[in-house]
Amino acid sequence: MQGNVVGRIIWLEFKRAVPRLLSGLEAGVFGGMAMLALLVSGTLWRGYPWWMPYNLLGSTFYGVRALSAGPSQATLAGGALHIFMTGSIGAAFGLVCGGIRRRHRLVLLGTLVGLIWHGLADALLWHQINPLIPLYSAQPATLFSRALFGACLGYMGQELSPTPQKPIKGMG
Repeated sequence: MQGNVVGRIIWLEFKRAVPRLLSGLEAGVFGGMAMLALLVSGTLWRGYPWWMPYNLLGSTFYGVRALSAGPSQATLAGGALHIFMTGSIGAAFGLVCGGIRRRHRLVLLGTLVGLIWHGLADALLWHQINPLIPLYSAQPATLFSRALFGACLGYMGQELSPTPQKPIKGMG
């Protein structure tokens, strides 16, 4: 049984939902790491220390003092918060869009999700939780990093099939 179809909504079975969720989680974590790499590169390009994006997110837990600190617990907390958030978004993306088989469509949808997340996070989430993040984050770099994150979501569940090996003559 593949699931019940009600209108255009497909209610998935548990056996299909778990692999999609895990595939999306993996893509979200990978995309979050790519996003942090791009943010750190932009930070270094502007002449700031590498830990600034991490500490900016860590200021959610440690307050404004995290911005002037070096690598510390705020750095670890910021990185953990970021990976948790991107993994969660990836898992949700995997559940909703995991059935799409066309890779270019999935990458486009993922990029769109990343850009929508950029707008919603700045408008709704961070103003309630930590208003320092939209205030101090470099917006062009943040926008591009979230688009990169979304594109990484589009590569979820990509299976690398082994290339067929030709038998070597005279062997075996």
